[in-house]
Amino acid sequence: MVENHSQPADQAPVARRWFHPLLWALVLIGLNMRPLLTSVGPLLPTLRQATGLSFGGAALLTALPVLMMGLMALAGGWVNRLLSERASVLLSLLAIALGALWRELAPDSVQLLLSAVLGGLGIGVIQAVMPGIIKHHFLKRMALVAGLWSAALMGGGGLGAAVTPWLNRGHDWHSALAWWALPALAALVVWLWASRGLGRLTSPAGRQAGSLFRSPRAWLLGIYFGLINGGYASLIAWLPPYYMQLGWQPQASGVLLALMTLGQVAGALALPALARGHDRRPLLWAALIMQLVGFIGLIGWPLQTPWLWALLAGVGLGGAFPLCLVLALDHLPQPAAAGRLVAFMQGIGFLLAGVAPYISGLLRDYSGGFLLDWQLHTLLVLLLMALTARFHPRSYRQSGGG
Repeated sequence: MVENHSQPADQAPVARRWFHPLLWALVLIGLNMRPLLTSVGPLLPTLRQATGLSFGGAALLTALPVLMMGLMALAGGWVNRLLSERASVLLSLLAIALGALWRELAPDSVQLLLSAVLGGLGIGVIQAVMPGIIKHHFLKRMALVAGLWSAALMGGGGLGAAVTPWLNRGHDWHSALAWWALPALAALVVWLWASRGLGRLTSPAGRQAGSLFRSPRAWLLGIYFGLINGGYASLIAWLPPYYMQLGWQPQASGVLLALMTLGQVAGALALPALARGHDRRPLLWAALIMQLVGFIGLIGWPLQTPWLWALLAGVGLGGAFPLCLVLALDHLPQPAAAGRLVAFMQGIGFLLAGVAPYISGLLRDYSGGFLLDWQLHTLLVLLLMALTARFHPRSYRQSGGG
Protein backbone atom coordinates (compact mmCIF):
# COMPACT_ATOMS: atom_id res chain seq x y z
CA MET A 1 0.00 0.00 0.00
CA VAL A 2 1.33 3.45 -0.90
CA GLU A 3 0.48 6.31 1.37
CA ASN A 4 1.33 9.57 -0.35
CA HIS A 5 0.21 12.98 0.74
CA SER A 6 2.16 15.00 -1.80
CA GLN A 7 1.99 15.22 -5.57
CA PRO A 8 4.78 13.28 -7.34
CA ALA A 9 7.06 15.69 -9.13
CA ASP A 10 6.56 13.80 -12.40
CA GLN A 11 2.87 14.73 -12.28
CA ALA A 12 3.53 18.40 -11.55
CA PRO A 13 3.13 21.01 -14.30
CA VAL A 14 6.00 21.01 -16.79
CA ALA A 15 7.28 24.42 -15.70
CA ARG A 16 7.68 23.16 -12.12
CA ARG A 17 9.25 19.77 -12.75
CA TRP A 18 12.85 20.95 -12.61
CA PHE A 19 12.08 23.57 -9.97
CA HIS A 20 10.29 21.23 -7.58
CA PRO A 21 11.37 22.05 -3.99
CA LEU A 22 11.84 18.36 -3.19
CA LEU A 23 14.26 17.90 -6.08
CA TRP A 24 16.56 20.71 -4.98
CA ALA A 25 16.30 19.67 -1.35
CA LEU A 26 17.69 16.30 -2.50
CA VAL A 27 20.58 18.09 -4.20
CA LEU A 28 21.44 20.08 -1.06
CA ILE A 29 21.25 16.93 1.06
CA GLY A 30 23.46 15.11 -1.43
CA LEU A 31 26.14 17.79 -1.07
CA ASN A 32 26.44 16.78 2.59
CA MET A 33 27.01 13.06 1.97
CA ARG A 34 30.79 13.14 1.35
CA PRO A 35 32.65 16.08 3.02
CA LEU A 36 32.92 14.02 6.23
CA LEU A 37 35.10 11.60 4.22
CA THR A 38 36.94 13.83 1.75
CA SER A 39 37.86 16.66 4.13
CA VAL A 40 40.34 14.40 5.94
CA GLY A 41 42.74 13.50 3.10
CA PRO A 42 44.27 16.95 2.42
CA LEU A 43 44.94 17.45 6.16
CA LEU A 44 46.23 13.94 6.78
CA PRO A 45 49.93 14.76 7.51
CA THR A 46 48.95 17.44 10.05
CA LEU A 47 46.22 15.26 11.52
CA ARG A 48 48.51 12.25 11.93
CA GLN A 49 51.21 14.37 13.57
CA ALA A 50 48.70 15.86 16.02
CA THR A 51 46.96 12.59 16.94
CA GLY A 52 49.66 9.93 16.47
CA LEU A 53 47.47 7.88 14.13
CA SER A 54 49.19 5.35 11.85
CA PHE A 55 48.21 5.15 8.19
CA GLY A 56 45.97 2.21 9.07
CA GLY A 57 44.36 4.16 11.91
CA ALA A 58 43.93 7.26 9.74
CA ALA A 59 42.25 5.10 7.11
CA LEU A 60 39.51 4.36 9.66
CA LEU A 61 38.40 7.99 9.37
CA THR A 62 37.24 7.07 5.87
CA ALA A 63 36.50 3.39 6.46
CA LEU A 64 34.25 3.82 9.51
CA PRO A 65 31.71 6.15 7.84
CA VAL A 66 31.56 3.83 4.84
CA LEU A 67 31.03 0.82 7.12
CA MET A 68 28.27 2.72 8.93
CA MET A 69 26.65 3.42 5.55
CA GLY A 70 26.54 -0.31 4.98
CA LEU A 71 25.19 -1.20 8.42
CA MET A 72 22.48 1.46 8.33
CA ALA A 73 21.45 0.48 4.80
CA LEU A 74 20.94 -3.10 6.00
CA ALA A 75 19.05 -1.76 9.03
CA GLY A 76 16.94 0.50 6.83
CA GLY A 77 13.83 -1.67 7.12
CA TRP A 78 14.00 -1.54 10.91
CA VAL A 79 14.57 2.24 10.87
CA ASN A 80 11.64 2.78 8.50
CA ARG A 81 9.30 0.78 10.71
CA LEU A 82 10.05 3.28 13.47
CA LEU A 83 10.30 6.52 11.47
CA SER A 84 8.92 8.05 8.30
CA GLU A 85 11.30 8.94 5.47
CA ARG A 86 10.94 12.62 6.42
CA ALA A 87 11.90 12.04 10.06
CA SER A 88 14.73 9.69 9.08
CA VAL A 89 16.34 12.35 6.88
CA LEU A 90 15.89 15.08 9.49
CA LEU A 91 17.54 13.07 12.26
CA SER A 92 20.29 11.91 9.91
CA LEU A 93 21.21 15.45 8.87
CA LEU A 94 21.39 16.33 12.56
CA ALA A 95 23.75 13.38 13.12
CA ILE A 96 26.00 14.56 10.27
CA ALA A 97 26.12 18.09 11.70
CA LEU A 98 26.88 16.84 15.21
CA GLY A 99 29.57 14.51 13.86
CA ALA A 100 31.34 17.47 12.25
CA LEU A 101 30.97 19.66 15.35
CA TRP A 102 32.41 16.86 17.50
CA ARG A 103 35.72 17.29 15.67
CA GLU A 104 36.00 20.81 17.04
CA LEU A 105 35.14 19.94 20.61
CA ALA A 106 37.40 16.91 21.09
CA PRO A 107 40.05 16.61 18.37
CA ASP A 108 41.98 13.54 19.50
CA SER A 109 42.17 10.20 17.74
CA VAL A 110 39.40 8.40 19.66
CA GLN A 111 36.98 11.31 19.41
CA LEU A 112 37.75 11.72 15.70
CA LEU A 113 36.89 8.07 15.09
CA LEU A 114 33.66 8.40 17.10
CA SER A 115 32.70 11.49 15.10
CA ALA A 116 33.23 9.46 11.92
CA VAL A 117 30.87 6.79 13.25
CA LEU A 118 28.14 9.31 14.11
CA GLY A 119 28.36 11.11 10.78
CA GLY A 120 28.49 7.81 8.90
CA LEU A 121 25.31 6.69 10.68
CA GLY A 122 23.45 9.73 9.36
CA ILE A 123 24.85 9.33 5.85
CA GLY A 124 23.91 5.65 5.82
CA VAL A 125 20.27 6.21 6.76
CA ILE A 126 19.81 8.93 4.11
CA GLN A 127 21.39 6.80 1.40
CA ALA A 128 19.10 3.91 2.35
CA VAL A 129 15.84 5.85 2.05
CA MET A 130 16.65 8.19 -0.85
CA PRO A 131 16.41 5.70 -3.79
CA GLY A 132 12.85 4.79 -2.80
CA ILE A 133 11.93 8.47 -2.57
CA ILE A 134 13.45 9.09 -6.01
CA LYS A 135 11.62 6.18 -7.63
CA HIS A 136 8.28 7.18 -6.09
CA HIS A 137 8.40 10.91 -6.77
CA PHE A 138 10.44 10.99 -9.99
CA LEU A 139 9.55 7.70 -11.71
CA LYS A 140 9.57 9.03 -15.29
CA ARG A 141 12.95 10.73 -14.79
CA MET A 142 14.44 8.17 -12.45
CA ALA A 143 17.80 7.81 -14.21
CA LEU A 144 18.27 11.57 -14.55
CA VAL A 145 17.31 12.33 -10.94
CA ALA A 146 19.48 9.46 -9.68
CA GLY A 147 22.31 11.01 -11.69
CA LEU A 148 21.60 14.45 -10.23
CA TRP A 149 21.53 12.99 -6.70
CA SER A 150 24.81 11.16 -7.36
CA ALA A 151 26.38 14.29 -8.87
CA ALA A 152 25.50 16.18 -5.69
CA LEU A 153 27.21 13.44 -3.63
CA MET A 154 30.32 13.69 -5.76
CA GLY A 155 30.24 17.49 -5.83
CA GLY A 156 30.04 17.60 -2.05
CA GLY A 157 33.07 15.33 -1.93
CA GLY A 158 34.98 17.74 -4.15
CA LEU A 159 34.04 20.68 -1.96
CA GLY A 160 35.29 18.79 1.09
CA ALA A 161 38.65 18.17 -0.58
CA ALA A 162 39.13 21.64 -2.08
CA VAL A 163 37.71 23.92 0.61
CA THR A 164 39.09 22.24 3.75
CA PRO A 165 42.77 23.21 3.12
CA TRP A 166 41.58 26.78 2.53
CA LEU A 167 39.63 26.71 5.83
CA ASN A 168 42.75 25.37 7.54
CA ARG A 169 44.71 28.52 6.65
CA GLY A 170 42.80 30.61 9.16
CA HIS A 171 41.89 27.95 11.71
CA ASP A 172 43.24 24.89 13.48
CA TRP A 173 42.90 21.66 11.51
CA HIS A 174 40.07 20.41 13.73
CA SER A 175 38.15 23.68 13.29
CA ALA A 176 38.50 23.34 9.51
CA LEU A 177 36.85 19.91 9.75
CA ALA A 178 34.11 21.20 12.05
CA TRP A 179 32.99 23.91 9.61
CA TRP A 180 31.21 21.19 7.60
CA ALA A 181 28.43 21.19 10.19
CA LEU A 182 27.04 24.39 8.64
CA PRO A 183 25.91 23.00 5.25
CA ALA A 184 24.36 20.01 7.05
CA LEU A 185 22.31 22.36 9.23
CA ALA A 186 21.30 24.36 6.14
CA ALA A 187 20.14 21.17 4.42
CA LEU A 188 18.15 20.25 7.54
CA VAL A 189 16.25 23.56 7.40
CA VAL A 190 15.54 23.23 3.66
CA TRP A 191 14.38 19.61 4.03
CA LEU A 192 12.10 20.59 6.91
CA TRP A 193 10.37 23.02 4.54
CA ALA A 194 10.46 21.06 1.27
CA SER A 195 9.27 17.75 2.73
CA ARG A 196 6.07 19.10 4.28
CA GLY A 197 3.28 16.64 3.51
CA LEU A 198 5.68 13.93 2.36
CA GLY A 199 3.96 10.68 3.34
CA ARG A 200 5.34 7.21 3.90
CA LEU A 201 5.99 5.21 0.74
CA THR A 202 4.37 2.22 2.41
CA SER A 203 2.64 1.54 5.67
CA PRO A 204 4.94 0.33 8.49
CA ALA A 205 3.38 -3.12 8.20
CA GLY A 206 4.54 -3.32 4.61
CA ARG A 207 8.19 -2.78 5.46
CA GLN A 208 9.18 -6.36 6.16
CA ALA A 209 12.71 -7.50 5.54
CA GLY A 210 11.72 -10.21 3.07
CA SER A 211 14.19 -12.78 1.80
CA LEU A 212 16.94 -10.63 0.28
CA PHE A 213 19.60 -12.37 2.37
CA ARG A 214 18.67 -15.57 0.50
CA SER A 215 18.70 -13.90 -2.92
CA PRO A 216 21.77 -14.58 -5.09
CA ARG A 217 20.99 -11.58 -7.29
CA ALA A 218 20.79 -9.23 -4.30
CA TRP A 219 24.19 -10.47 -3.11
CA LEU A 220 25.65 -10.11 -6.61
CA LEU A 221 24.41 -6.51 -6.79
CA GLY A 222 25.88 -5.82 -3.34
CA ILE A 223 29.30 -7.23 -4.23
CA TYR A 224 29.29 -5.36 -7.54
CA PHE A 225 28.37 -2.07 -5.87
CA GLY A 226 30.93 -2.65 -3.12
CA LEU A 227 33.84 -3.29 -5.46
CA ILE A 228 33.08 -0.13 -7.43
CA ASN A 229 32.80 2.00 -4.31
CA GLY A 230 35.92 0.42 -2.85
CA GLY A 231 37.86 2.17 -5.60
CA TYR A 232 36.14 5.45 -4.73
CA ALA A 233 36.82 5.05 -0.99
CA SER A 234 40.51 4.32 -1.59
CA LEU A 235 40.98 7.25 -3.93
CA ILE A 236 39.37 9.84 -1.68
CA ALA A 237 41.42 8.54 1.27
CA TRP A 238 44.80 8.16 -0.44
CA LEU A 239 45.02 10.20 -3.64
CA PRO A 240 46.20 13.37 -1.81
CA PRO A 241 48.74 11.48 0.38
CA TYR A 242 49.97 9.65 -2.76
CA TYR A 243 50.83 12.91 -4.47
CA MET A 244 52.19 14.50 -1.30
CA GLN A 245 54.57 11.53 -1.13
CA LEU A 246 55.60 12.45 -4.67
CA GLY A 247 56.44 15.98 -3.52
CA TRP A 248 53.17 17.89 -3.94
CA GLN A 249 51.87 20.44 -1.44
CA PRO A 250 48.63 19.65 0.48
CA GLN A 251 46.70 22.40 -1.34
CA ALA A 252 47.72 21.06 -4.76
CA SER A 253 46.88 17.47 -3.82
CA GLY A 254 43.48 18.62 -2.52
CA VAL A 255 42.84 20.40 -5.81
CA LEU A 256 43.67 17.18 -7.68
CA LEU A 257 41.13 15.30 -5.56
CA ALA A 258 38.62 18.06 -6.27
CA LEU A 259 39.38 17.66 -9.99
CA MET A 260 38.71 13.93 -9.70
CA THR A 261 35.44 14.79 -8.01
CA LEU A 262 34.58 17.22 -10.81
CA GLY A 263 34.98 14.26 -13.15
CA GLN A 264 32.66 12.27 -10.91
CA VAL A 265 30.02 15.00 -11.12
CA ALA A 266 30.32 15.04 -14.91
CA GLY A 267 30.07 11.25 -15.09
CA ALA A 268 27.11 11.12 -12.71
CA LEU A 269 25.22 13.64 -14.86
CA ALA A 270 26.28 12.52 -18.32
CA LEU A 271 26.19 8.71 -18.29
CA PRO A 272 22.65 8.28 -16.85
CA ALA A 273 21.43 10.94 -19.32
CA LEU A 274 22.72 8.73 -22.16
CA ALA A 275 20.73 5.73 -20.91
CA ARG A 276 18.35 4.32 -23.51
CA GLY A 277 16.16 1.29 -22.89
CA HIS A 278 16.74 -0.98 -19.91
CA ASP A 279 20.16 -2.45 -20.69
CA ARG A 280 22.62 -0.61 -18.46
CA ARG A 281 25.62 -2.76 -19.38
CA PRO A 282 27.14 -0.71 -22.25
CA LEU A 283 27.32 2.41 -20.10
CA LEU A 284 28.64 0.43 -17.13
CA TRP A 285 31.39 -1.03 -19.34
CA ALA A 286 32.26 2.48 -20.55
CA ALA A 287 32.49 3.69 -16.94
CA LEU A 288 34.70 0.75 -15.96
CA ILE A 289 37.05 1.28 -18.92
CA MET A 290 37.62 4.86 -17.81
CA GLN A 291 38.35 3.68 -14.26
CA LEU A 292 40.80 1.12 -15.64
CA VAL A 293 42.71 3.72 -17.65
CA GLY A 294 42.79 6.06 -14.65
CA PHE A 295 44.28 3.45 -12.31
CA ILE A 296 46.82 2.34 -14.92
CA GLY A 297 47.87 5.98 -15.37
CA LEU A 298 48.34 6.41 -11.62
CA ILE A 299 50.57 3.32 -11.60
CA GLY A 300 52.67 3.97 -14.68
CA TRP A 301 52.76 7.73 -15.28
CA PRO A 302 51.61 9.51 -12.08
CA LEU A 303 53.49 12.75 -12.77
CA GLN A 304 52.65 12.87 -16.49
CA THR A 305 49.17 14.40 -16.96
CA PRO A 306 47.99 13.55 -13.41
CA TRP A 307 44.89 15.64 -14.09
CA LEU A 308 43.95 13.24 -16.90
CA TRP A 309 44.18 10.12 -14.72
CA ALA A 310 42.19 11.84 -11.96
CA LEU A 311 39.49 12.98 -14.39
CA LEU A 312 39.17 9.60 -16.10
CA ALA A 313 38.94 7.72 -12.82
CA GLY A 314 36.45 10.31 -11.57
CA VAL A 315 34.17 10.15 -14.61
CA GLY A 316 34.18 6.36 -14.47
CA LEU A 317 33.45 6.20 -10.75
CA GLY A 318 30.88 8.98 -10.90
CA GLY A 319 28.99 7.42 -13.79
CA ALA A 320 29.01 3.93 -12.30
CA PHE A 321 27.42 5.00 -9.01
CA PRO A 322 24.00 6.18 -10.32
CA LEU A 323 23.97 3.45 -12.95
CA CYS A 324 24.28 0.89 -10.14
CA LEU A 325 21.35 2.51 -8.32
CA VAL A 326 19.21 2.49 -11.45
CA LEU A 327 20.28 -1.07 -12.25
CA ALA A 328 18.92 -2.24 -8.90
CA LEU A 329 15.78 -0.08 -9.13
CA ASP A 330 15.06 -1.63 -12.55
CA HIS A 331 14.65 -5.06 -10.98
CA LEU A 332 11.34 -4.34 -9.22
CA PRO A 333 8.38 -2.14 -10.25
CA GLN A 334 7.17 -1.16 -6.76
CA PRO A 335 9.09 1.87 -5.37
CA ALA A 336 9.22 0.55 -1.78
CA ALA A 337 10.34 -2.95 -2.80
CA ALA A 338 12.89 -1.55 -5.27
CA GLY A 339 14.14 0.84 -2.58
CA ARG A 340 14.56 -2.10 -0.22
CA LEU A 341 16.65 -3.95 -2.82
CA VAL A 342 18.81 -0.83 -3.32
CA ALA A 343 19.22 -0.50 0.45
CA PHE A 344 20.38 -4.12 0.66
CA MET A 345 22.78 -3.57 -2.26
CA GLN A 346 24.18 -0.46 -0.59
CA GLY A 347 24.39 -2.25 2.77
CA ILE A 348 26.48 -5.12 1.48
CA GLY A 349 28.34 -2.82 -0.88
CA PHE A 350 29.36 -0.20 1.65
CA LEU A 351 30.43 -2.83 4.16
CA LEU A 352 32.70 -4.22 1.46
CA ALA A 353 33.84 -0.76 0.31
CA GLY A 354 34.55 0.32 3.86
CA VAL A 355 37.27 -2.28 4.12
CA ALA A 356 39.06 -0.93 1.02
CA PRO A 357 40.74 2.20 2.47
CA TYR A 358 41.79 0.25 5.56
CA ILE A 359 43.43 -2.45 3.40
CA SER A 360 45.01 0.38 1.41
CA GLY A 361 46.45 1.85 4.59
CA LEU A 362 47.85 -1.51 5.63
CA LEU A 363 49.40 -1.96 2.17
CA ARG A 364 50.92 1.52 2.52
CA ASP A 365 52.38 0.64 5.92
CA TYR A 366 53.74 -2.63 4.48
CA SER A 367 55.18 -1.38 1.19
CA GLY A 368 55.92 2.27 1.92
CA GLY A 369 53.89 3.39 -1.11
CA PHE A 370 50.50 3.21 -2.79
CA LEU A 371 51.28 1.30 -6.01
CA LEU A 372 50.16 -2.04 -4.56
CA ASP A 373 46.75 -0.53 -3.84
CA TRP A 374 46.32 0.92 -7.32
CA GLN A 375 47.36 -2.46 -8.80
CA LEU A 376 44.78 -4.24 -6.65
CA HIS A 377 42.01 -1.91 -7.84
CA THR A 378 43.09 -2.40 -11.45
CA LEU A 379 42.52 -6.14 -11.07
CA LEU A 380 39.17 -5.53 -9.37
CA VAL A 381 38.01 -3.33 -12.27
CA LEU A 382 38.76 -6.21 -14.66
CA LEU A 383 36.66 -8.49 -12.44
CA LEU A 384 33.83 -5.95 -12.48
CA MET A 385 33.89 -5.84 -16.26
CA ALA A 386 33.33 -9.60 -16.31
CA LEU A 387 30.52 -9.40 -13.72
CA THR A 388 28.73 -6.71 -15.74
CA ALA A 389 27.83 -9.32 -18.38
CA ARG A 390 25.51 -10.94 -15.81
CA PHE A 391 23.11 -7.96 -15.80
CA HIS A 392 21.14 -8.49 -19.01
CA PRO A 393 17.56 -7.12 -18.57
CA ARG A 394 16.16 -10.64 -19.11
CA SER A 395 17.90 -11.67 -15.90
CA TYR A 396 15.81 -9.23 -13.83
CA ARG A 397 12.67 -11.31 -14.12
CA GLN A 398 14.55 -14.60 -13.90
CA SER A 399 16.13 -13.51 -10.63
CA GLY A 400 12.77 -12.60 -9.16
CA GLY A 401 13.80 -9.01 -8.69
CA GLY A 402 16.82 -9.96 -6.74
